[in-house]
Amino acid sequence: MQVPFRLRRAAVLCLGCVVLLTMPAFAQTPAPVDVAAQIAALQRAIETLQRELATSHQHTLELETQLRALRAELDEERDLIQAEASTLDQTKVESGSKYRVRLSGLAITHVSMTTGAVDGTDLPLIARARDEAQPGHTVTASARQTQVGISVFGPEVRGLRTAAEVRFDFFAGFPSAADGLSAAIMRLRTVSLAAEGTTTSIRAGQEAPFFSPLSPTSVASTAYPALAAAGNLWTWTPQVYVEHRRGVPGTGQFVLQGGVLDPLTGESPASEYARQPTAGERTGWLAPAGRLAWHRQLAGDRRVSVGGGAFSSNQDWGLGRRINGWALTADAEVPLGARLTLSGELYRGTAMGGLGGGAHASVLFSGPAALATTRVHALTSRGGWAQLAWRVSPVLRAHIAGGLDRSHPDAGLGPLTAPDTDVPQAPRNASAFTNLVWQPRSNLLLSAEYRRLWTTPLAGPAVTAGHLTFGFGIAF
Repeated sequence: MQVPFRLRRAAVLCLGCVVLLTMPAFAQTPAPVDVAAQIAALQRAIETLQRELATSHQHTLELETQLRALRAELDEERDLIQAEASTLDQTKVESGSKYRVRLSGLAITHVSMTTGAVDGTDLPLIARARDEAQPGHTVTASARQTQVGISVFGPEVRGLRTAAEVRFDFFAGFPSAADGLSAAIMRLRTVSLAAEGTTTSIRAGQEAPFFSPLSPTSVASTAYPALAAAGNLWTWTPQVYVEHRRGVPGTGQFVLQGGVLDPLTGESPASEYARQPTAGERTGWLAPAGRLAWHRQLAGDRRVSVGGGAFSSNQDWGLGRRINGWALTADAEVPLGARLTLSGELYRGTAMGGLGGGAHASVLFSGPAALATTRVHALTSRGGWAQLAWRVSPVLRAHIAGGLDRSHPDAGLGPLTAPDTDVPQAPRNASAFTNLVWQPRSNLLLSAEYRRLWTTPLAGPAVTAGHLTFGFGIAF
């Protein structure tokens, strides 16, 4: 079949256009490409990417380690909270009442090394003269400063929340047995009953005198507050007092306390089982006391506090021999920056042996106490203590503290003797210590402490002793 002329001419024209359009493309020559440079640049990019991947991998490993540590800590805290909640549920069921009861305490063991002679090697209060038969140093271990506490949370009465706590330890002495040193006798320490309101509280029980509220920090000394018999008024005394708090905006809070205490004098019990009245109790009057304080809460757990107290106690030593005992106290707690805190107490008074003002009784006798011609001389005491606490880190704290009690008779001539008491007599007793307390967990305590004692007895030269203690405890 013959193609029409018009179609042949159109095909020729189209082919010519295609040739004309493609000729410039075939006429151009492509630019040369530097393949080696491109490969080198690619290698450098790969190396940079590899370094970044290695760094990212290391950071990932560090984050995983931190997350594992945090997860372990959170799991431990969760287990503790669950255990506490379980304990609370159990004690609710097991309590003799419908109110919540909590068991707490501190299991602690001490290892001590002592140089010189002291009144007690596991917790010395005063130094003694050493005779030639005694060794120059000793090593002991003890767990009898372990504490057990029971708390009960009672009902609310007329807007007052009621609660009580009883605490025991094993510092009452030793049974007369072959294993007596490791079978210490349980002792009642403190009893606290409280009815707490928003601004007013009523408290009763057996505690440290409410007008002397502070004590130094020591894990080595838990059976007695630190610096007992060396400037710290601490004796756990039956007492009842009322506390009223009044806040002043922008200034802080004022606290007024007033109450009465058992007028103890430091005398030893007349009998092992039957209680006989002491010189203070024979007057028929309780000992009144009061305290006025101001404190202000600062950032975190820091606060500044200043207070002063007064105490009065009449004493009847028989045969018409009466003594007017009294005490004035001052206490303060002042932060020195974010990590340091200075605290302490001062006191001055007469016949203060019942408060634990020093290693002595309240009075001295000029002769046998049973004779009417024997005179009674009250001891005038002055002393106090100070402590500098340093928060090295959230889990490590350091303390350095020192205290002094100095007493002398206010009148009388000739030799004087002390009444019958188990407390060694020392008109001047001083003590100082430094310690480290490490608390890696909220319930775990480790401590190292060195204490020095300087004692001047009633007769003889001054003596000194040293005491190094390592403590390990777990709170529950």
